[in-house]
Amino acid sequence: MEQTEQQTVKKTNWKVFIPLAIVTIAVLVGAFMWYEDYIKYVSTDDAHIEGNKVSVSTKILGRIIQLYVDEGDTVKQGQLLVELDSSDILAEKEHSISLKEQAIAMKSQSVAKLNYDEENIKVLKINLAKAQDDYNRAEEQFKGQVITQEQHDHIKKAYEAAQAQYDAALKQIDVTKTQIESASKTIDVAQKQIDMVNAKLSNTKIFAPMNGIIAKRWLLPGDVVQPGQSIVTISNEDSLWVIVYIEETKLSNLHLNQKAMFNIDAFPGVTFYGHIYQIGSNTASEFSLIPPNNASGNFTKITQRVPLKVSIDNTNSKKPLKDYKILSGMSVEIKIEKE
Repeated sequence: MEQTEQQTVKKTNWKVFIPLAIVTIAVLVGAFMWYEDYIKYVSTDDAHIEGNKVSVSTKILGRIIQLYVDEGDTVKQGQLLVELDSSDILAEKEHSISLKEQAIAMKSQSVAKLNYDEENIKVLKINLAKAQDDYNRAEEQFKGQVITQEQHDHIKKAYEAAQAQYDAALKQIDVTKTQIESASKTIDVAQKQIDMVNAKLSNTKIFAPMNGIIAKRWLLPGDVVQPGQSIVTISNEDSLWVIVYIEETKLSNLHLNQKAMFNIDAFPGVTFYGHIYQIGSNTASEFSLIPPNNASGNFTKITQRVPLKVSIDNTNSKKPLKDYKILSGMSVEIKIEKE
């Protein structure tokens, strides 16, 4: 009877130890796997998908009259995205064109007058030469008492009148040439104004700088946009990478072209592969809104993180990489092999 009870107690004791042994083995196996993973990989979940983004803005102040795209639309490089109100600029252009046309008309009149004056001065020059010859002859005749004082004075006045007409014609030619130069300068200034207005007009139409998807629309038709203000943001989903922020204490184990594997939260069970193709030259905090300043007396040391860029090369799935809808901002857990 007593032996049977002892055997029952022993069996019961063994049943108690079995779950404990299983838990212990599981913990040991888990610890071993964690340690193997720790010594083989550098891992972090401080990573996400990133891609090239362009904030499309305008160079001029204007009111949006037409917005041809919306969030989620696919756009091609050179596609018209936004059109601004150009009525004021067109009025300015018409004014500049009117000034130019007036200057051209004035220049044409001045050139015609100059041609007439140049032909007229030839006649005046001949008349002056004739009057001078008459006067020189009258001087000799007066000295020889061939003509009277009155005749001499008339011939002299005729010579002086011819000289005055000739001088006045020369001055008029100079004035006309000045008018032509002034009109030419006005034409040049007006043309420059027209060129500037044309540049402004070209800035009223905004085109896509690259292929991509409209990730964000910031304004609507009717809004007045300031120079440099973003209207839409284009994300290029054909050029994506994983941005990883790794602790500075682990940086010594990493180098370019090092292989990496990662999981994207949006695609559970799928492993993606890539390699490091860029290592940051500064810590991420250097470009934060408020960079750290360690000059104060209450300094607390914080492990900094350095940004890495990892390519997205392929997956362990039979599904092609291009069929995965990978988007900027998706969360990533990554492992980088130590070498």
